[in-house]
Amino acid sequence: MQSSRREVLRVGLSGLAVVSLGSTVPAFLSRMALAEQMPTTQMSRDNILVVVQMSGGNDGLNTVIPFTNDEYYKARPVIGIKDQKLKLNDQFMLNPAMIGFKDLYDQGQLAIINGCGYPSPSRSHFRSMEIWQTAAPEKQETLGWLGHYIDHALRGSQSMLKAVNIGQELPRALVADGMPVPSIQSINDFSFKLDKNSQFDAKMEDQIIRECNAVRNDSPALEYLSRQATNAIIETDNIRKVASNYKSEVRYPKGLGEQLRTIAQLINGNFGTRVFYVQCGGFDTHGNQFGGHGQVLANVTNAIAAFQNDLAEKGLTDKVTTMCFSEFGRRVQQNGSNGTDHGAAGPMFMIGGKVKGGIHADYPSLTDLDGGDLKYTVDFRKVYATILDKWLAADSNAVLGGKFGAIDVL
Repeated sequence: MQSSRREVLRVGLSGLAVVSLGSTVPAFLSRMALAEQMPTTQMSRDNILVVVQMSGGNDGLNTVIPFTNDEYYKARPVIGIKDQKLKLNDQFMLNPAMIGFKDLYDQGQLAIINGCGYPSPSRSHFRSMEIWQTAAPEKQETLGWLGHYIDHALRGSQSMLKAVNIGQELPRALVADGMPVPSIQSINDFSFKLDKNSQFDAKMEDQIIRECNAVRNDSPALEYLSRQATNAIIETDNIRKVASNYKSEVRYPKGLGEQLRTIAQLINGNFGTRVFYVQCGGFDTHGNQFGGHGQVLANVTNAIAAFQNDLAEKGLTDKVTTMCFSEFGRRVQQNGSNGTDHGAAGPMFMIGGKVKGGIHADYPSLTDLDGGDLKYTVDFRKVYATILDKWLAADSNAVLGGKFGAIDVL
């Protein structure tokens, strides 16, 4: 293949768009040039965080159920759940569809954090999700809270995969100022995209690397881009090779389970990734909630249970913590369609070998309400601060822009 310098960079950057770029070249160069000049923060641990976003507004009352509270059944005469097969104690039980979480709870690997929310809550899906992803209820913020973490704590890391989103669209939570985060749907997405008449093979790979080396010293920008293209080719090849060696006896359910299996592959490959993000929908239960809500809860909890079993199979249980959240809970009173409308506070979940299992924080009152919604008892940023300080070895004050304290959950 006769490649001009321009063509080499075009092909190289095409692959980098999958592996590391994810933005326009000028913005990429300006951000990366700034990031490389900034001091590096050394991490004391190599722990991994997996974030599962339950989109749509999960109904916390029918997830962690106060089955001894008469107010619960008064507010929900049709959709109130009475099946007590997943009792946690003499006050609370899990939705009967959450068998995977009950198993993890019994193993001491599931922490339930009740009443998570923030002041003056928004009932808008878009705005509330933006608040959770940026950790900024008081203002509009461009960068995500995990993006701040990447900029603050992972500068200087040699891995091109500091964080990875599993899905088509990058969430605001991962938008960083320094390093763009790739979004993939499977391991096969780590490949170079050429035109439809070309095939990328080992011979072409070697030639592109030679051509990239040849363009160095033309200018700082070209030198930087050629170095990144070379690194991307090598990293992509390594990812495919290591992932092809991944094997597991664990059977994952479809949907979220397949996405978590991809995360397990990447964790097993030890590419230096510290944050993984995945989204699942179906929680906007305005009508006929009784059956549908249980199905999406079963999908999430069984997928995460399979993921934990996979980690245990490979001796990685203590290196990974998974956090689940939703942008808001639902109203206490059921609606006329036997569903629930947008609310406020709801539970968060943390799963892992180093998690202090059990029920944490006060369950919100079912009578002292905020316009028909549960009042939050824990600012969700306190959970983020706990993860940053105690799991990711980062300064939560610097990342979140304030001091929020911690929960004794890790």
